[in-house]
Amino acid sequence: MKKARWLKPCTAYITSHKWTIPVIALVVILSVVVPLWLSHYGIFERTGRTTVITSSTLTQAIDIAELSTAEYNYRGIAEIYTDENRTRIQCRACYNAIVKAGIDMKKVVFDIDGANKTITATLPEIDLKVTIIDEQSMALLPADADVGIDRMLRYCREDAESEAKKSEELFSTARENLQSTIHGLLYPILKAKGYTLMWK
Repeated sequence: MKKARWLKPCTAYITSHKWTIPVIALVVILSVVVPLWLSHYGIFERTGRTTVITSSTLTQAIDIAELSTAEYNYRGIAEIYTDENRTRIQCRACYNAIVKAGIDMKKVVFDIDGANKTITATLPEIDLKVTIIDEQSMALLPADADVGIDRMLRYCREDAESEAKKSEELFSTARENLQSTIHGLLYPILKAKGYTLMWK
Protein backbone atom coordinates (compact mmCIF):
# COMPACT_ATOMS: atom_id res chain seq x y z
CA MET A 1 0.00 0.00 0.00
CA LYS A 2 1.41 3.35 -1.06
CA LYS A 3 1.78 6.12 1.46
CA ALA A 4 -0.17 9.29 0.84
CA ARG A 5 1.93 12.00 -0.81
CA TRP A 6 1.70 14.28 2.22
CA LEU A 7 2.68 11.50 4.67
CA LYS A 8 6.13 10.81 3.18
CA PRO A 9 7.52 14.36 3.63
CA CYS A 10 5.99 14.54 7.15
CA THR A 11 7.56 11.22 8.17
CA ALA A 12 10.96 12.31 6.82
CA TYR A 13 10.70 15.65 8.64
CA ILE A 14 9.76 14.07 11.98
CA THR A 15 12.58 11.50 11.66
CA SER A 16 15.17 14.20 10.98
CA HIS A 17 13.77 16.57 13.67
CA LYS A 18 13.08 14.29 16.65
CA TRP A 19 13.11 17.22 19.06
CA THR A 20 9.94 18.59 17.41
CA ILE A 21 7.76 15.71 18.70
CA PRO A 22 7.76 16.96 22.32
CA VAL A 23 7.11 20.48 21.01
CA ILE A 24 4.11 19.28 18.97
CA ALA A 25 2.78 17.37 22.00
CA LEU A 26 3.18 20.47 24.16
CA VAL A 27 1.34 22.62 21.61
CA VAL A 28 -1.54 20.10 21.54
CA ILE A 29 -1.73 20.07 25.34
CA LEU A 30 -1.66 23.87 25.56
CA SER A 31 -4.30 24.28 22.86
CA VAL A 32 -6.69 21.65 24.29
CA VAL A 33 -6.12 21.13 28.02
CA VAL A 34 -5.44 24.73 29.11
CA PRO A 35 -8.61 26.21 27.53
CA LEU A 36 -10.67 23.45 29.18
CA TRP A 37 -9.06 24.23 32.58
CA LEU A 38 -9.62 27.97 32.16
CA SER A 39 -13.24 27.51 31.11
CA HIS A 40 -13.80 25.27 34.15
CA TYR A 41 -12.86 28.22 36.37
CA GLY A 42 -14.98 30.66 34.41
CA ILE A 43 -12.15 32.60 32.73
CA PHE A 44 -13.79 32.31 29.31
CA GLU A 45 -17.31 32.94 30.57
CA ARG A 46 -19.29 34.89 28.02
CA THR A 47 -21.12 38.06 28.98
CA GLY A 48 -24.81 37.50 29.39
CA ARG A 49 -24.37 33.79 29.99
CA THR A 50 -26.43 32.61 32.99
CA THR A 51 -24.45 30.76 35.64
CA VAL A 52 -25.83 29.37 38.87
CA ILE A 53 -24.02 29.45 42.20
CA THR A 54 -24.64 26.29 44.22
CA SER A 55 -23.84 25.48 47.83
CA SER A 56 -21.48 22.71 46.66
CA THR A 57 -19.54 25.29 44.57
CA LEU A 58 -19.16 27.47 47.66
CA THR A 59 -18.15 24.50 49.83
CA GLN A 60 -15.43 23.59 47.29
CA ALA A 61 -14.21 27.20 47.27
CA ILE A 62 -13.55 27.10 51.02
CA ASP A 63 -12.23 23.53 50.91
CA ILE A 64 -9.89 23.57 53.90
CA ALA A 65 -10.46 20.38 55.87
CA GLU A 66 -10.08 22.06 59.21
CA LEU A 67 -9.37 25.63 60.17
CA SER A 68 -8.10 26.92 63.50
CA THR A 69 -8.74 30.62 63.89
CA ALA A 70 -8.02 31.40 67.55
CA GLU A 71 -5.57 30.23 70.20
CA TYR A 72 -5.82 30.36 73.95
CA ASN A 73 -2.68 29.96 76.09
CA TYR A 74 -3.45 28.63 79.53
CA ARG A 75 -1.46 27.79 82.63
CA GLY A 76 -3.59 25.81 85.02
CA ILE A 77 -3.89 23.34 87.85
CA ALA A 78 -5.93 20.21 87.18
CA GLU A 79 -7.43 18.05 89.90
CA ILE A 80 -6.71 14.34 89.51
CA TYR A 81 -9.16 11.96 91.14
CA THR A 82 -8.74 8.51 92.68
CA ASP A 83 -11.74 7.07 90.82
CA GLU A 84 -13.81 7.65 87.67
CA ASN A 85 -16.75 8.98 89.73
CA ARG A 86 -14.44 11.78 90.94
CA THR A 87 -15.39 11.47 94.57
CA ARG A 88 -11.91 12.06 96.04
CA ILE A 89 -8.98 14.16 94.82
CA GLN A 90 -5.72 12.22 94.72
CA CYS A 91 -3.46 15.12 93.74
CA ARG A 92 -3.18 18.17 91.50
CA ALA A 93 -1.09 18.78 88.36
CA CYS A 94 0.35 22.12 87.16
CA TYR A 95 0.52 22.37 83.36
CA ASN A 96 0.80 24.71 80.36
CA ALA A 97 -1.55 24.27 77.42
CA ILE A 98 -2.60 25.75 74.08
CA VAL A 99 -6.28 25.52 73.14
CA LYS A 100 -7.10 26.00 69.44
CA ALA A 101 -10.61 26.94 68.36
CA GLY A 102 -11.72 26.06 64.84
CA ILE A 103 -14.25 24.29 62.63
CA ASP A 104 -14.54 21.69 59.90
CA MET A 105 -15.04 23.95 56.86
CA LYS A 106 -17.10 21.27 55.09
CA LYS A 107 -19.80 21.77 57.72
CA VAL A 108 -20.44 25.42 56.79
CA VAL A 109 -23.99 25.67 55.39
CA PHE A 110 -24.84 28.13 52.59
CA ASP A 111 -28.36 29.39 51.82
CA ILE A 112 -28.46 31.07 48.40
CA ASP A 113 -31.09 33.65 47.47
CA GLY A 114 -30.71 34.21 43.72
CA ALA A 115 -33.47 36.82 43.54
CA ASN A 116 -31.88 39.12 46.13
CA LYS A 117 -28.29 38.14 45.24
CA THR A 118 -27.43 37.13 48.82
CA ILE A 119 -25.66 34.14 50.32
CA THR A 120 -26.30 33.41 54.01
CA ALA A 121 -23.62 31.32 55.70
CA THR A 122 -24.21 29.36 58.90
CA LEU A 123 -21.13 28.29 60.85
CA PRO A 124 -21.05 24.94 62.66
CA GLU A 125 -20.27 24.71 66.36
CA ILE A 126 -16.68 25.72 67.09
CA ASP A 127 -14.48 22.82 68.21
CA LEU A 128 -11.65 23.03 70.74
CA LYS A 129 -8.38 21.11 70.56
CA VAL A 130 -6.03 21.06 73.53
CA THR A 131 -2.27 20.57 73.30
CA ILE A 132 -0.29 20.23 76.52
CA ILE A 133 3.03 22.07 76.20
CA ASP A 134 6.17 20.34 77.45
CA GLU A 135 4.94 17.32 79.40
CA GLN A 136 8.28 17.16 81.20
CA SER A 137 7.64 20.50 82.90
CA MET A 138 4.37 19.33 84.47
CA ALA A 139 4.46 19.21 88.26
CA LEU A 140 2.42 17.17 90.71
CA LEU A 141 1.21 18.39 94.11
CA PRO A 142 2.22 16.47 96.19
CA ALA A 143 5.29 15.58 94.13
CA ASP A 144 5.34 11.93 95.26
CA ALA A 145 1.81 11.15 94.03
CA ASP A 146 1.62 7.92 92.05
CA VAL A 147 -0.11 8.99 88.82
CA GLY A 148 0.52 7.67 85.31
CA ILE A 149 1.34 10.19 82.58
CA ASP A 150 -1.71 9.22 80.47
CA ARG A 151 -4.10 9.82 83.35
CA MET A 152 -2.40 13.08 84.25
CA LEU A 153 -2.61 14.34 80.63
CA ARG A 154 -6.29 13.40 80.35
CA TYR A 155 -7.25 15.44 83.43
CA CYS A 156 -5.10 18.39 82.29
CA ARG A 157 -6.70 18.42 78.82
CA GLU A 158 -10.17 18.28 80.34
CA ASP A 159 -9.32 21.13 82.71
CA ALA A 160 -7.90 23.33 79.92
CA GLU A 161 -10.92 22.64 77.66
CA SER A 162 -13.31 23.42 80.50
CA GLU A 163 -11.57 26.76 81.18
CA ALA A 164 -11.46 27.63 77.45
CA LYS A 165 -15.22 27.05 77.11
CA LYS A 166 -15.75 29.83 79.65
CA SER A 167 -13.81 32.32 77.51
CA GLU A 168 -16.26 34.41 75.46
CA GLU A 169 -13.30 36.27 73.95
CA LEU A 170 -11.86 33.04 72.49
CA PHE A 171 -15.12 32.10 70.72
CA SER A 172 -15.77 35.68 69.61
CA THR A 173 -12.27 35.97 68.09
CA ALA A 174 -12.60 32.56 66.42
CA ARG A 175 -15.96 33.53 64.89
CA GLU A 176 -14.68 36.88 63.57
CA ASN A 177 -11.56 35.26 62.06
CA LEU A 178 -13.65 32.50 60.46
CA GLN A 179 -15.99 35.01 58.86
CA SER A 180 -13.05 37.04 57.51
CA THR A 181 -11.36 33.91 56.13
CA ILE A 182 -14.51 32.56 54.46
CA HIS A 183 -15.32 35.98 52.97
CA GLY A 184 -11.76 36.20 51.60
CA LEU A 185 -11.99 32.73 50.02
CA LEU A 186 -15.38 33.48 48.44
CA TYR A 187 -14.60 37.06 47.38
CA PRO A 188 -13.74 36.22 43.71
CA ILE A 189 -17.08 34.41 43.30
CA LEU A 190 -19.06 37.07 45.16
CA LYS A 191 -17.51 39.88 43.11
CA ALA A 192 -17.92 38.12 39.77
CA LYS A 193 -21.58 37.25 40.36
CA GLY A 194 -22.60 40.35 42.33
CA TYR A 195 -23.61 38.49 45.48
CA THR A 196 -23.44 39.71 49.10
CA LEU A 197 -22.34 37.37 51.89
CA MET A 198 -24.39 37.45 55.10
CA TRP A 199 -24.11 35.56 58.38
CA LYS A 200 -26.75 33.75 60.38
